[in-house]
Amino acid sequence: MKVRLRDLAEGLGLSVMAVSKALRDAPDIGVATKAKVRAEADRRGYWPNEAARSLRVKQSGWVGMILPDLTSEEGAVLSGGLAEAAQESGIAVLVGLARTAKEEAEQVRAMMGRGAEAIFLLPRISTEHRSTALEIANRMGFPLLFLKRYPADVGLGSGRVSWVVRDMKGAADLVLDHLYDLGHRRVAYVGGHSAARSHALHWQAVQEGVAKRGMSLSGGATMVGLASEDAAREMKKILEKKEPPTGVICGTDGLASGVIRACVQRGVLVPSSVSVTGVGDGDFAQHGVVPLTTVRFPSLGRLGFESWKEARGGSGEMRPQLAKGELVVRDSTGKVAE
Repeated sequence: MKVRLRDLAEGLGLSVMAVSKALRDAPDIGVATKAKVRAEADRRGYWPNEAARSLRVKQSGWVGMILPDLTSEEGAVLSGGLAEAAQESGIAVLVGLARTAKEEAEQVRAMMGRGAEAIFLLPRISTEHRSTALEIANRMGFPLLFLKRYPADVGLGSGRVSWVVRDMKGAADLVLDHLYDLGHRRVAYVGGHSAARSHALHWQAVQEGVAKRGMSLSGGATMVGLASEDAAREMKKILEKKEPPTGVICGTDGLASGVIRACVQRGVLVPSSVSVTGVGDGDFAQHGVVPLTTVRFPSLGRLGFESWKEARGGSGEMRPQLAKGELVVRDSTGKVAE
């Protein structure tokens, strides 16, 4: 027979309210009483009815996370930071997969219908300028927070809809300042996906930063996508130039791994002959053949969750956030050879 809260209270000689507060770690219940209540609950196999509680307080205690790929490093990093922050707050996370715009909308509707308090979305990289998921959230006044990138029609958010992204202009400036201080004046750029706002902003910031510092950019906008093998192919072309660059700025750590691999295959030493930088500070940056100088950002998943949590406990308004990065200097960059 299922043990009820009333059964615990009667067995302990306490009121139902006191037992409930003790299990919720309420500050007005003594430490000794809390310990006694929890011990009795464990002994008798009592487990709180979260469904009943969610109806009472009108909070389900769970949020949704929608990813375009369950196997990618960016998805793992974002969802991991979100899940850690949620667990610390006693909130459960349900993860959904959405590979198309239709699936994004379906996941949003399903999670809303099943009682999610909010949804965190890592959008697909797409050339589309509207988001059905965003339209649904706006129509219903539902908390939706985009992570890392967001559709063009989201604008500055609406209080219930917001975003947390990386400061890619700041990331470009950090790397350019570092390379400039090392004596680099001729650099190349290997960027990510041209349809991704963050990659486009990074490329634009690199162009502006190179001109501002009186440096030169070897080649044009080399946007190769997200695959490291494409970056490796492009780097081999760069190395064949009459005056190859002394530094290569990459839009992601993954692209930097391809660039370094091409250098190794061609017998070009990193950083003696060419310096390489990335963005992200993922596993490769820390543990690759040549530890990578890169830009590290705080966990966007954690920042997003904390933004929602603050809004949940207060005004309900979420504000857009531009996460600042920090330069992490490792072995892939060095002074220009004399």
